[in-house]
Amino acid sequence: MWFNTSNVIPVGNGRLGAMILGGVPEESIMLNEDRIWSGSLNDLNPLNCSQNLPIVQDYIWKDALYDAQALADERTPLRNITVYAAAGNLTLAMHHADTFVAYNHTLDLTSAVAVTTYVTDGTEYTRTIFASHPDNIIVIHVTANVSSAVSYTASFATPMDDPSITTSNNMLSVRAGGTPNYGLPGSIVHNATAHIVALRLASVQVRPMVLHYSYRTRMNDISADPAQRVSDTLSALRDKSYDKLLEDHIADHSALFRRTDISLGTPSAATYLPTDERRLLPSGADADQDLFALYTQYGRYLAISSSRKTEPSNLQGLWNSEVAPNWGSKYTLNINQQMNSWLAEPLAIPEVLDPLWNLIQDLAERGRQNAQEIYNISRGWVAHHNTGIWRDSAPIDAAFYGFWPMSGPWLMQHMYERYAYGLDVDWVRETAYPLMKSLSEFYLDFLVEGEGYLVTNPSMSPEHGVGNYNDRNVSLTYGSTIDNSCVHLIGLLRDLFNHTAFFANLLGVDSDFTSKLREAHRRLMPFRIGPLGQIQEWAIDYDSNGPFTHISHMYPLFPSAQIDPRFNETLARGQHVFDAPRRLEQWVAHGVAGQLLCAAPRRGQGIDGNFGGANGVAEMILQSHNGEIHLLPAIPSAWKEGAVRGFRARGGFSLDISWSGGILKEANIGSLGGTFARVSYSDKAINLVFVKRQSIILNPSSF
Repeated sequence: MWFNTSNVIPVGNGRLGAMILGGVPEESIMLNEDRIWSGSLNDLNPLNCSQNLPIVQDYIWKDALYDAQALADERTPLRNITVYAAAGNLTLAMHHADTFVAYNHTLDLTSAVAVTTYVTDGTEYTRTIFASHPDNIIVIHVTANVSSAVSYTASFATPMDDPSITTSNNMLSVRAGGTPNYGLPGSIVHNATAHIVALRLASVQVRPMVLHYSYRTRMNDISADPAQRVSDTLSALRDKSYDKLLEDHIADHSALFRRTDISLGTPSAATYLPTDERRLLPSGADADQDLFALYTQYGRYLAISSSRKTEPSNLQGLWNSEVAPNWGSKYTLNINQQMNSWLAEPLAIPEVLDPLWNLIQDLAERGRQNAQEIYNISRGWVAHHNTGIWRDSAPIDAAFYGFWPMSGPWLMQHMYERYAYGLDVDWVRETAYPLMKSLSEFYLDFLVEGEGYLVTNPSMSPEHGVGNYNDRNVSLTYGSTIDNSCVHLIGLLRDLFNHTAFFANLLGVDSDFTSKLREAHRRLMPFRIGPLGQIQEWAIDYDSNGPFTHISHMYPLFPSAQIDPRFNETLARGQHVFDAPRRLEQWVAHGVAGQLLCAAPRRGQGIDGNFGGANGVAEMILQSHNGEIHLLPAIPSAWKEGAVRGFRARGGFSLDISWSGGILKEANIGSLGGTFARVSYSDKAINLVFVKRQSIILNPSSF
């Protein structure tokens, strides 16, 4: 990626993040650390909920939805959770003229190194910035091609509470406290230190830039000393050269990033334009097919940079410049966090989900109390539509949004996918199955009889109202498809029960429990086709009350595959399947900013669009649903030539695929576990049997 004007370039090591503007003569670098959040650990359980919930449910059965939602808001008021906060800015004010030429602002996705070069008064300046995962630092390296030319003033600024900025021995440091939020005191303290090192007369490093915090490894322990952590990090790197820092950083990042290659089309004049200009070419994908390859690899880069070891990517990934960012830059669990995760398995970076597994385990711990106090259910755990650093699992905001107790099943979908792609039975035994079994126990107790089926009450289609009751938009009803009898909820519970039973059989345990899951699955409300030919979003057909506004009820089509056009055309048509390639082209042109970071309408940056879009490109090239690997299922006509390497398919397969003139040239399929595979191309399919680590090469004549 490159720009010929100032533009945001994000770098990150999974914990530390920086947004580099490429300013001249003053560079302002926005800093983040993934555990700097406002507020403190607290109890968000809505008061008196277990006593009032039966009344709310009774109103819902009577279709008195206004009364149900009003009662939930008035007698069980929901509260808000704390937000992800900015650490502050490091500013480098260069001591040279304001005018400059030959400006170039670049990000190499393969090495994860950002470089800004320019010429002023005949001197060429270069700023090289990277965030090192192995050394846990951000490095800023400033050079010039003229001796004694590098001179600047460095300063810190932070929006956090009670900042203290000090200088000593070429060290510039800031210490600040957490900000209060919703009446909760700020409790996470952080330290940041920039160590200025003059290497030679023409080169200076801010070496390293270190941020640490008082949060230890669990939500209930903030006793760490951030100043000591900074000191320990600096001490460990005292004798390490810049060249070695760079070498270790590139080796670490590229080991993940280079697993996958993607090329779409042959290079054209458009390929070499600045990235922000490529995005707006009037001919779109026809003029610059390979922009989608860049967009996909940029999604992988952002995932690696924002999620390693500590916290998962949040609503803005890792990068946030606000004290009160849009939506709190939280972990929103009714679609956004799931979109953040979609690309990891098929695009060969499953490690970026390791922090998500830690979050889910913490969420389950707090969710056991919620299950008891909110729903009067003693088995299992529950979580709702938002969480944060304190792993809040209670409903928040307002009943219209908050009383959606279905984030757990959707998160479990990712745990199932981890096994589907990687075939790690030990991980299933130790991590996935205990969480899935406990969650399934909660829903076995939560489901109630309705219309002769098992349904959820209360239920909703996430953040989508069923209509106006007494001039108030309401969402609470029973049985929405996304959970169990609203399309969305039917799909989530079907997958949860199926996958939990599958894992129990895989491990050879809990046969009686598996039988209960199968029976509950059998009694879930089926998908329904409404009078408009659509999949009903709710058990009652509210769909005719308003326009089509979102796609939560398309969960059974994707990311699940319960509705498959190969097996049920009627249900697939009811999902209003649209032209995915054209929608993705429009999204890249109009839904992203010049630097290819996605932007939500009226609300600013939303990185789930980057991750979901990258996965969308992958799904057009390779799909693996319901036991079949489908080659080139949906490539648009503009992608006449292309090749990918290292794509992954469910069943433990890795694929390299090439095509020309829109027709498959070759597919090399490698098997991790030595299993059966059904492979389709165009309208034909073949069966293959592999041994472990075997590869089989296919071409059109193989079908």
